[in-house]
Amino acid sequence: MQIEFTDFAKAEFRKIHEYYTEVASPEIASKIIGKIIDDIQLLERFPSAGAKEHQLAGLGREHKNIISGNYKVIYRIKNETVFITDIFNCSQNPKKIARRNK
Repeated sequence: MQIEFTDFAKAEFRKIHEYYTEVASPEIASKIIGKIIDDIQLLERFPSAGAKEHQLAGLGREHKNIISGNYKVIYRIKNETVFITDIFNCSQNPKKIARRNK
């Protein structure tokens, strides 16, 4: 399997890095981002490992998620590619997921 990030997911990734760089340190930001990347890379070998993302069930695209620290990595599989569509902070209202992934 190949991993691809949507533009939206890339932007969220950058926001996470910028936030932790500012409020903590560049080292902590790199550690958090590194953990998320490590977890995402597991999807190359085990793309079906995630749970069904119930907040997006109405879209009919079979979104799934994995948890990485305080973040939910939302993805869907198409052909031989895992598309990362969002990296969502779990401390937010889960209903925001649907508005962000239409």
